[in-house]
Amino acid sequence: MKKLFALMVAAFVLGSTFPAEVAAQAPATHFKWRLQSANPAGTPHMDLLNRLASNIDRMSGGRLKIEVLPAGAIIAPFEILDGVNKGIIEAGQWWTHYATGKHPAGGLFSAPLGGAGSGLDQFNHLSWYLRGGGRELYLEYYQKILKTDVMAFMYGPDGPEAFGWVRRVPKTVSEFTKMRFRISSGLPSDVLRDMGGVPMNLSGAEVIPAAERGLIDGVEWINPASDLKLGLSDVFKNYSLQGLHQAIDIADIVINGKIWRALPPDLQAIVEVAMTTSIFEALMYFVDENSKALNVLTKEKGVTLFDAPVGYADSFIKSARRVLAKYEAQDAFFKRVLDSQRRFAAVVVPYTKETNKLTQLIAGAADSR
Repeated sequence: MKKLFALMVAAFVLGSTFPAEVAAQAPATHFKWRLQSANPAGTPHMDLLNRLASNIDRMSGGRLKIEVLPAGAIIAPFEILDGVNKGIIEAGQWWTHYATGKHPAGGLFSAPLGGAGSGLDQFNHLSWYLRGGGRELYLEYYQKILKTDVMAFMYGPDGPEAFGWVRRVPKTVSEFTKMRFRISSGLPSDVLRDMGGVPMNLSGAEVIPAAERGLIDGVEWINPASDLKLGLSDVFKNYSLQGLHQAIDIADIVINGKIWRALPPDLQAIVEVAMTTSIFEALMYFVDENSKALNVLTKEKGVTLFDAPVGYADSFIKSARRVLAKYEAQDAFFKRVLDSQRRFAAVVVPYTKETNKLTQLIAGAADSR
């Protein structure tokens, strides 16, 4: 009898604990995403995206793997947000200003004109995004203004962008505005149009064929590292770094909302940390790669640097102010974002001006050697 009782107790204990033990030993759920870029294969952003995917893979212990795909692999570059929102792809990389056709405030996040008239440089703009209320407005833009079910992150600052490439160097603003010039969509295109120019909106995959066929007279893409990889120096030999259209330029990653919510909290945290880390990695990456690329362009590729046309800065700034004022008057959310940037700039720009004096002293010391 005692033996039977002991067996019954053992069975009860095993029966009550077995489900918990099975749950504890159950294999973790694994996730696999496809992340398509708006950039062609071999370009710097593909390097950064693969680095990001590797970081997430390692930090998650292989529970979240991301396959990085180049532009056009599944959907067109300008359709990435719609594709992610519909679940055609799990995630995508583009720039918020690609959505300015849906709502103009997109340009204030990824490509504000000369700091959106606030005086912010790229580093300070990132500080506004992370610490000055910018991220909350950024998510509001995607989720409420655009009404898309996505989780979005700024991940890759690649500015300041170059003025661009031309066959014939424009000496005046008038010569520049007569060119058929490839420039980013959204606010930069609006400014060039206000200046009397002819903006051409082409994706990275379309730029080289259009240049080779003579359909465009000039092009801005991103920066020396990206421009070199894209092959622009094989088509053009005149290059200027002195652009104001995207003195700030920051790439985004958007993730389908349903896919995002399916992740457990720890994997969501890993993605969030990896995105913030990627901002730092991109800043360092482009300092190094742009410097080396410019050296290759000028010393090996036969590229000649030129200064922006006389009067370009004044003309651009006047047009930028008109464009910003127009949208500010038309749209309450646009004004709210711009006001947030201005309030942040009012505090940080005076500090930056003083520290920039030190930067100039350091550079001057190097020049005097």
